[in-house]
Amino acid sequence: MDGPLHLFDCISYPQVTWAKKRDDCDGFSSLAAELLTQWNPACNPVLVTALVRPVQASHTVCVFAAPQGGLWFFDNATLRDEGYVSYEDVVVRISRRNRRLIYWDVREPASLDMVEFHRV
Repeated sequence: MDGPLHLFDCISYPQVTWAKKRDDCDGFSSLAAELLTQWNPACNPVLVTALVRPVQASHTVCVFAAPQGGLWFFDNATLRDEGYVSYEDVVVRISRRNRRLIYWDVREPASLDMVEFHRV
């Protein structure tokens, strides 16, 4: 079922995810973004979310500028370093082609301000 209860989620603060040593995809993404920002702010990490049907299959990753150029992302604990060109390329990878993509967005990790929004 894809009812409204699946829409209630919140992103954990990075320090909460660090302390618990576990969380969901957006908690790990915010932690990765914070660690990358502290390591090298030029990485410019962002949170990219693909909202798909069923909503439970939606996913958030931390995307950042790779040292060699292009974009890499952390998919929970896995570094995807295939050298993506755009955020949309990342969304195609994470939206799982067998799911119906509804929208995707890009957000600033510290404030959650929207950078981009795309309705499909």
